[in-house]
Amino acid sequence: MRWEDVVSNPPLQVKPGDRDSFLAQGYLVFPELVGGDELSRLQRGLADLIEQSRSLTESTTLFDLEAGHSSEHPRLRRAACVDDGDPVFWEFCSTSVLPDIASDILGPDLRFRDAFANLKWADGGAAVDWHQDLAFYPHTNSGTCQFIVALDDITASNGPLTVIPGSHLEGMYSHYADDGAWIGAIPLDRVGEANLGNVRQITGRAGTVSVHHSLMLHYSAPNHSDTSRPVLVVTYAAADAAPYTAPPYKSSHYGEIVRGSEPGVAHHEEMTVILPPDWSHGYTSIFEHQESTPQEK
Repeated sequence: MRWEDVVSNPPLQVKPGDRDSFLAQGYLVFPELVGGDELSRLQRGLADLIEQSRSLTESTTLFDLEAGHSSEHPRLRRAACVDDGDPVFWEFCSTSVLPDIASDILGPDLRFRDAFANLKWADGGAAVDWHQDLAFYPHTNSGTCQFIVALDDITASNGPLTVIPGSHLEGMYSHYADDGAWIGAIPLDRVGEANLGNVRQITGRAGTVSVHHSLMLHYSAPNHSDTSRPVLVVTYAAADAAPYTAPPYKSSHYGEIVRGSEPGVAHHEEMTVILPPDWSHGYTSIFEHQESTPQEK
């Protein structure tokens, strides 16, 4: 959906000026948006997933384990398709305020794409190098966005999401190395010094929610603090954004309309789309892809 059509609809949740800010900056932050019993249920759901990971000795399609993981000291790095793993997550993804916000910035007809949990454990939780989300799941238009829900406090020292405001207007970067290998990251020399001098760390108390455009340049540093940084990650797409490739993760709810109705059309946006590998042959996680080419921060 074109931006002028998006803003022609009255907002469900965002405040006056939020849409203009998202258009210009590419992200929004809602301090302590989720709280009370709703936050507690999400935290308990994540705790159950961590408990399930204790029995694993190696990563699976749904559970990505960090080095040093054990039954005594679980270090679950990512849990994929959490909307299938526990009903509390699907309830949140489909009925909470999140899809209302997504509708306000993507348009009234909205699809759910995926939901997973990222955990940066204390004392060494993995970094995520610079990247753009849309490079992993390109669509006919850039009308997708990713929410980060803090399930515990996020501080400057435990690996917060770091964005470059306005970078979503620069188009899609290649996430391939010079030799043609997929690395799932943008080398620092491509990001550029001007961009790296204009970063914003997104921190906040548990329940804080951020949302960023799918072409936003972002990364998160390793967690060398003594507090872990668990977050829920939820992605939505405008219903008229048709995917070019198989999704990295496909739960039973993938592509389900969560606001509005099925439009029956695809909107094509003029942009150069760099296709990722064919994920129908399997996908591990962004951590696995980036570990092969670590970058100095």
